[in-house]
Amino acid sequence: MQFIVKRIDNKNISNELELIGFDKSYVIEASKKHSYMTLKIQNLPPYTATIIKQTALSKGTDAGLHRDVLMHKKEVSDLILSGTIKQLKEISKSLSYQPFNLKEIALEIDKEIELYYKKNEPEIMGILNLTEDSFSRDGILDINTAIKKAETLIIEGANIIDLGAESTRPNANKIDVEDEIKRLKPVVGELKKSGYILSIDTRNHKTADIMLNSGADIINDVSGLNYDKEMINVIKNYDKEIVIMHSKGTPENMDELCKYDNLADEIYNELYKKIEFLNSKGIENKRIIIDTGFGFAKNIEQNFELLKRIREFNSLNVRHLAGVSRKRFLQSLSDDKNNEEFDNITMLASFYLIQNNVDILRVHNVKKTKTAIEFYKKLTC
Repeated sequence: MQFIVKRIDNKNISNELELIGFDKSYVIEASKKHSYMTLKIQNLPPYTATIIKQTALSKGTDAGLHRDVLMHKKEVSDLILSGTIKQLKEISKSLSYQPFNLKEIALEIDKEIELYYKKNEPEIMGILNLTEDSFSRDGILDINTAIKKAETLIIEGANIIDLGAESTRPNANKIDVEDEIKRLKPVVGELKKSGYILSIDTRNHKTADIMLNSGADIINDVSGLNYDKEMINVIKNYDKEIVIMHSKGTPENMDELCKYDNLADEIYNELYKKIEFLNSKGIENKRIIIDTGFGFAKNIEQNFELLKRIREFNSLNVRHLAGVSRKRFLQSLSDDKNNEEFDNITMLASFYLIQNNVDILRVHNVKKTKTAIEFYKKLTC
């Protein structure tokens, strides 16, 4: 019989080993030799970077760093470390006995290996806009209509309802806080009677305080705590979750701020600092959700770049929300300017986000997103 060579998906390596008759008792350990991962370690002094590179070489793999490090012409360098899971575990073990903070780096490598095996079914956050100028043209101001819409979203599969009374579309004007509260409070009060998990999309601490006191479960701050400096004090007072989103400027001017030297790294590092800030205020990671901010101070090409690299943000080790639904960069793929077409494209993006272990999908069309999740489960069960 003629031999056949074919490529297989690394994600299914354990199952593939079993199918060829490999010893089942050793499958998990053996899969580490076939699973591959690349890490980026930032801001290393030359001696630390050199030790990591030498350690990697000793384990049969390699690390890339600035060409001037070995010549001692560079004071700091980022490093790219690649290898099988088994090799990375061996590197981590060796580094744990080394000086120069290498023990801490070893712990971070171990954390990344643990995250590599993370598998989850994302929650769906259904969008309920209580405004007349929503960018997706689906705003509702009537209380009864809003409540019925929320009930429909839950029936279709939403785990969370995200209510917002202020449009955050590009060039949108800010709303008066009293009007924001007036729109939100009666709807929140009625929906909590049904026990729904509610997220409040607001930048204002006064709104957040009243809504949390009314039973809301999550505050979704699109400014990432930048807009209202009192927001952090409200969050500290409640044992509830906070979504911190990456953004620049305000909806009025964010389209003018799409300037980055390294998009993914800059967004990652800003969110990292926000998490550190929240931790310093006594807010643990289990209460923090990050959002990379699709559409906020990012142009079409930058949004696609961010989507392509979305898995990298799982390294922040907090829950991860993605909001791509009906965003302009997805709309750029179609000449049909209607929500049904945008929802079809959103479903494709959602499927990619599911594959990359995003924890929460914030969407307008819950039913299509639920279909994407069920489809993915069929491929991975």
